[in-house]
Amino acid sequence: MKSIVAAIVLLLIGVGCGGYGSGMGTTPAPAPQISPVSGTYATPLTVTITDSLQNAVIYVTTDGTNPTLSSPVYRGPFALTQPGIVQVKALVGAGGYTTSAMTVANFTLQ
Repeated sequence: MKSIVAAIVLLLIGVGCGGYGSGMGTTPAPAPQISPVSGTYATPLTVTITDSLQNAVIYVTTDGTNPTLSSPVYRGPFALTQPGIVQVKALVGAGGYTTSAMTVANFTLQ
């Protein structure tokens, strides 16, 4: 019985068991891409965030704070509608990887 438990533990350590960003892997997830790139735009501006991993979760903030694994989950393109400066930040969490580097886009909206 002990050998079965040991085998399961080794399997979970080798494969990973979810826990986005929990360190179950040693390779960071690829950073997300924010489109369009930083710049000055007319409102409304539609922002799209993509990642290259299957089953990854993108966490996003639009208030200038750094995203964490507790931040809102990106669910699809969204519109920025208020004039001013907006900073969009995103990171990726995926099972078997550590959390990605943060991607930042700075928008001046007119």
